[in-house]
Amino acid sequence: ILKVKMNIKEIVIILLFLGLILSLSANLFLLYQNMEKNRVTRVVDGDSFSRKDGRRIRLLGIDAPERERCMAGEARKRLQEEVKGKIVKLTDMVNDDYGRMLANVWVDKKLVNKILVSEGLAKFVYVKSPYYEEIKQAGQEARNGQRGIYSAICRTESPTIDCLIKGNIRDGKEKVYHLADCPNYDQVIIDESFGDRWFCTETDAQKAGFRKAEGC
Repeated sequence: ILKVKMNIKEIVIILLFLGLILSLSANLFLLYQNMEKNRVTRVVDGDSFSRKDGRRIRLLGIDAPERERCMAGEARKRLQEEVKGKIVKLTDMVNDDYGRMLANVWVDKKLVNKILVSEGLAKFVYVKSPYYEEIKQAGQEARNGQRGIYSAICRTESPTIDCLIKGNIRDGKEKVYHLADCPNYDQVIIDESFGDRWFCTETDAQKAGFRKAEGC
């Protein structure tokens, strides 16, 4: 009788042990799945990418040039180098009006948002974030150092051809053009990374959606 009781006790211990192993395995599998969903499968442009779970992520507080604009290709390639195929950590997540998730993105303890801004491949955009001052400072240093989008490659004060009208996009939305005799004409810098353009005629500027600046 004693031998049977001991066997039952042993069976109970074995079952408990197996249950613990199964529970631990299930938890590890869930942890793996949770990590895998943050693996980057596709880089869309210089400030956004898609995860393995299909969710699109945009880097918080930065704005890289759109496709076909100055330095757009370089920004996308740099982001690919940092995140493509890697598991990223997301912090300070918010959703924008288009349903995209905005976040500070980390790889190996490096803040990717800051890397793009510090190398002049994206500009700093004000947004509430614990790293606001840090990224803002990186952007100012990139501007002072004339890196990337702040270099002569993308920013010009005089045209390469005889088209003197400056088309300027204010705050990423309002399109205005400045004639050569407009006030502050000399202070307007054409930033081709974010849609600014030179025009030969007012008609060309208006067709492109620009209006004459006030005071011209």
